[in-house]
Amino acid sequence: MSPDDRPRGGAREAVRDFLRRPAVNALMRMSLRPFARWLPARALCRLPVVGEVTASLPSGARLRLGSDGRDLIASALYWRGLAGYEPETFAALWKVAADVAVLFDVGASTGVFTIAAALEDRTCRVFAFEPGPGMSADLARNIVLNGLTNVTPVEAAACEHDGTVDLFIPPGGSLAFGASTLSSFRPGGVRRSVRAVRLDTFVQQEGIERVDLLKLDAEGAEPAVLAGARALLERDEPWIICEVLHGITEVGLHAELDRFGYRYFAITSRGLEPRLRIVGDPTYRAPNWLFATERRLGACPLV
Repeated sequence: MSPDDRPRGGAREAVRDFLRRPAVNALMRMSLRPFARWLPARALCRLPVVGEVTASLPSGARLRLGSDGRDLIASALYWRGLAGYEPETFAALWKVAADVAVLFDVGASTGVFTIAAALEDRTCRVFAFEPGPGMSADLARNIVLNGLTNVTPVEAAACEHDGTVDLFIPPGGSLAFGASTLSSFRPGGVRRSVRAVRLDTFVQQEGIERVDLLKLDAEGAEPAVLAGARALLERDEPWIICEVLHGITEVGLHAELDRFGYRYFAITSRGLEPRLRIVGDPTYRAPNWLFATERRLGACPLV
């Protein structure tokens, strides 16, 4: 989920278009930079940033994102570094990274988690699934920008079936971070038919012998993604970092995960908190969870 994926009115979008002009954008950022630490993060990170954004990773590697001003994740990284975009989720990723040789990033958007994981461990193979045509193009460019050879972009929606599926793309001038295969998720969007693939089918076709981590951000379609990955879940019991949407996905997630004996950990600002049930944060400030089986927890204890 993006820092702010709400539809925008015409006047607000006109202002954003003006601020995306390279000379105006550079002047705006130069003017605000000295005061950035005192400005509210949520408001600051909605400001467009044009150009290349870099952020430091724990190893010292530099993550790069290119932006034409529509990538709000790039904006968050510009103003706050990795602390500006889901820092608790990055902390969870680093906790399990040593046990991850193959990662599936489903709903990779412009690639922030894909690129971070691939830069931190260049022996890790990352498959980045992104169905949105515009978003997938930016993802591909960012992979090249970072010089990565261990990432495979996949322009497809991970689903419970193979073939095609309707993707509902929300209106607005920012990149479509809120695009979903659920027609009811964000009404008023543009419908576009995109490639659909079951993760089980993809694993079989590509001859992938193991998958260690699923990172899921499918805007309400996470249970459907898991329904298309049951053989993978049974075979590999991968770690799962998953967005949970309050009142939308909890029941479906339990239906898919309980059969495989997964345990549930809320990802919070205080760290990982074990829970008996999956209950999404109604404020959406901490939407991500970590799911793990006893086998994975034995190989890589979380505490």
